[in-house]
Amino acid sequence: MNLIKQYTCTMESSTPRQAAKRQNIIDVATEMFLTNGYSGVSVDGIVTNTGGSKRTIYSYFGDKEGLFSATIEHLCAEHVSPLMHMDLKQEPLHKALSVIANVFLDVVLSPRTIALHRIIVAEALRAPEAAKSFFDAAPATAYKCLAEYFTWAEENGLIRPGDANARAKIFLDALTGDLQLRCLLGFAKPPSKLERDHLIAEAISVFVIGLSPV
Repeated sequence: MNLIKQYTCTMESSTPRQAAKRQNIIDVATEMFLTNGYSGVSVDGIVTNTGGSKRTIYSYFGDKEGLFSATIEHLCAEHVSPLMHMDLKQEPLHKALSVIANVFLDVVLSPRTIALHRIIVAEALRAPEAAKSFFDAAPATAYKCLAEYFTWAEENGLIRPGDANARAKIFLDALTGDLQLRCLLGFAKPPSKLERDHLIAEAISVFVIGLSPV
């Protein structure tokens, strides 16, 4: 089961009191994992910060790894929201690319996403399902949204025929490659608005020219 769906189902099946207690543990653990990484967090430390007990944590999540997966579910649901509410159809090419580029960069370059990305890469072999949920929550959702727009635009004669999925990946990856890597490595702050706007404008210019009907 997809972790985001699993997280939602679990919350819906709990009593309000249980759900609130479980969510408090997740909220506290989330900030601890983002700050200290997986290895830097212990169940004892989480208990100290939540005021609960080990027994409660084990009953809700099984173990530390289960709690880690729950925090990833929580963060993925948080990050995917702005990407899932975009409707680019009916928009001209330039505007559609501008909208998705700005939303996508807001998501993937936010400090919380960068911190989450680092943890996911470090723990992907330990928690492959969590890693997949992270990918599905941001990159894959954005790729799908833009690919659907390219398909619609091609059907309506706004762009020349081509591989919508490949085009979506090329456009969005061109925006994140350099900026995201520098942020992940920790030697650069998130780009300024001027730097972002310049990169987006250049990428859009290349795509508008390249996709314009002959």
